[in-house]
Amino acid sequence: MTIELPKTNFVDRLLALIGRKRAVRIPFELYDKLGPSVYIRGFKEPFWRVLFRPKNQDPPDGWIYPERIH
Repeated sequence: MTIELPKTNFVDRLLALIGRKRAVRIPFELYDKLGPSVYIRGFKEPFWRVLFRPKNQDPPDGWIYPERIH
């Protein structure tokens, strides 16, 4: 399984300036459906959800901060 994380862009840097983190969702259910040779692409949390979520709050279920993936 190969996982591609989205690259940071201007919006991510703008959110970081105001102290917000943008979470990523990785659809792991595709691994069960398609097998071990699947190429999975994660996608970012919507801008407005990040902007209106309280600071330092954990992301919703199924979402994870990219710096926690290692």
